[in-house]
Amino acid sequence: MVENCNFSRSLVRRIALAASALALAAMPYAAKAQTDATSDDGHLYSSSIDWKSFLNADDFNAGMSAASPSPAPQYGGGSGNNRYPESTSRWSHLALVAGAGFTAPIGNTTHGGVNYPNSIGETYGYNIKAGAGWNFTKRLGVLLEYNFNRDKIPGSTLTELAIQSGLNTPLGGNVNTWSFTIDPIFYLPITNKMGGYVTGGGGFYRKVTNFTAPELEDDFFFEVQVPTTIAHSSSNQGGLNIGVGAYWKAFGEDSNAKLYTEVRYVWVDSPVASNSDPFGSGTSSLLPVTFGIRF
Repeated sequence: MVENCNFSRSLVRRIALAASALALAAMPYAAKAQTDATSDDGHLYSSSIDWKSFLNADDFNAGMSAASPSPAPQYGGGSGNNRYPESTSRWSHLALVAGAGFTAPIGNTTHGGVNYPNSIGETYGYNIKAGAGWNFTKRLGVLLEYNFNRDKIPGSTLTELAIQSGLNTPLGGNVNTWSFTIDPIFYLPITNKMGGYVTGGGGFYRKVTNFTAPELEDDFFFEVQVPTTIAHSSSNQGGLNIGVGAYWKAFGEDSNAKLYTEVRYVWVDSPVASNSDPFGSGTSSLLPVTFGIRF
């Protein structure tokens, strides 16, 4: 009996030891199985540190970009953006110009008097400009412009004409040249607020030469001398102009308004003196300098 008991105890002890060894061996696998999890895309990660490694910086930035896209550049923003954005009104393409200044005759337009019997000559005067058109882009546009130039006739020329005509009164006179022209314009920005431009074109020109003499007119209580036109000549012809200018966005870099100054060369194909136009001077050349505002 004693031997059987000892044998039984020995067998139970061996089984217990074997079971303990199996349990200890299985514990790491059980712990790993408890912490492992499977993601939606099949990736396995065993800890909080492991799953963070699957989110790289590119994924993070892409997500942020999708959630909050950067705003589009506003009007006038962005380098090389020469077109008007669709969000602006169609009236933002409208081009306007107005200005005034002085005009200098050049070339044979300055000649007159005894040495130039077929020309009366001109001296300094003034000019007025107005126009409207369309800006295709922020750099390129085209305008229909009205220009008026009034130059004086030199006093020496008027004195000679008065003597030749046997007049006992001094003569006055002026030469008016007005035009309707189509003029493209190309802007050359230097900074956000300043730049230059090139413009020019051609069209219809009309030149009118007036001579005046003082006449007495009643003015309520007494008589006054008023310049009255006593002779004139006119001609219609074609002409060309080309010029350069500078502008300044004085009201802010996002404003369409620009203060400008420009100088142009104007060539008018006017006729020489004839029986129908005794005061024709031939081709005229003018140099108007204008100051004003553009849109």
